[in-house]
Amino acid sequence: MKYMRNPFSTTLTFRHLFLSSPSQTTSQIASLQLNRIQNQTSPRSPEQPRRYASYKSARPAEQNQFIDERIRAKFVQIVNENNKLGPPENIVDVLRSIERPTYFLQQVSPSINGQPPICKIVNRVTAKEREKARAKAAHAAKASLKQVELNWAIDAHDLSHRLKQLKSFLLKGRKVEIYMKRKKGKRAPTTEEIKHLMDNVAEAVESVGAAQVKPSFGEPGKQVIWVVEKKSG
Repeated sequence: MKYMRNPFSTTLTFRHLFLSSPSQTTSQIASLQLNRIQNQTSPRSPEQPRRYASYKSARPAEQNQFIDERIRAKFVQIVNENNKLGPPENIVDVLRSIERPTYFLQQVSPSINGQPPICKIVNRVTAKEREKARAKAAHAAKASLKQVELNWAIDAHDLSHRLKQLKSFLLKGRKVEIYMKRKKGKRAPTTEEIKHLMDNVAEAVESVGAAQVKPSFGEPGKQVIWVVEKKSG
C-alpha cells in the first residue's frame, strides 16, 4: 500500500516533534549520572535507618527484568525519594537491609563509565497500583477511539449522516479512524468520486478544528485510512 501526503497542516506535527520535553524521570536520572562523580556523599552508618522510596515509574517485580537478584552488579548506588544519590553499596547488603515482602530493589539506570548502576527501593503495593492505573488509562484511550467507514461511491444522504457523526465524535474529544474504501462486490470508483469524498472528509475534519495525528495510509480508490483528533487548545 502507498503512503499519501497529509492533506492537513503539519504545524502540529512539527510542534510535537521539536517542542516536546523529555520526561521528568529521564531528566532526573541524567542529572544524577552527570553529577555522581562530582558530588561526594558520606556512607550510611549502620544505625541510620534506610529510607524507602516509591519510585513513580516502577513496575511490579514480575514485569521488570532488573530487580533484586536479577541486577547484574556487585555494587549499586541507591537514590532516595528526594533524588539524592548515596555511596556505592554491596547489593547483597542492600537486599538484606530491606523488607523483601514489602519492597524490591529496582535498577533505574545502568552502569556508566565503570560507576555502579543506580537503583531505587520500590514499594510493591504502590508499584502495582500505578501499573493498574496505567492499564486502566490505556484501556480508556482505546475505548475512546471511534471508527467511521465510508465507501467511495457513497450517496449524498449517507455521506451527510456520516460526516455529522464524524464531527460529533471529534467535538467530544474522541480520536477517530476514518476508513475510505471500496465496498466489496461493487464497481471501482471514478476519479471524481474519490476526490469528492476526500475533499468532503477533509473539510469536515478541519471545520471542527481537528487534524491528522498519524500519516495517511493507503491508496485512493482502494482503501485510505486517516486518524484524526481535535487539536488541544
